[in-house]
Amino acid sequence: MPEAGIGAMVGLLWGLLLVVPVSFGVAARADAKARRMSESRASDQDRRGSVAAGHCDRWRNPATRAWLICGGASLVTGGVVGVLIFVG
Repeated sequence: MPEAGIGAMVGLLWGLLLVVPVSFGVAARADAKARRMSESRASDQDRRGSVAAGHCDRWRNPATRAWLICGGASLVTGGVVGVLIFVG
């Protein structure tokens, strides 16, 4: 019966090992996009700057969520690996 638990943990580990790099890539890309938008907003002082502010906020929120998912998945992955080392 413990083999089923270990199999589930290994399956969870594989899933998390896919989530971590994907969420890291999404977070890095959205963060870079938000930074570029904020830099272009700083250089434009006319009316287009307010439009860029909306686009910047629209990219900053997904970037924050993706960083949180990446960090959370990394922590859970570390915990799963620790449990597998302890059990195995």
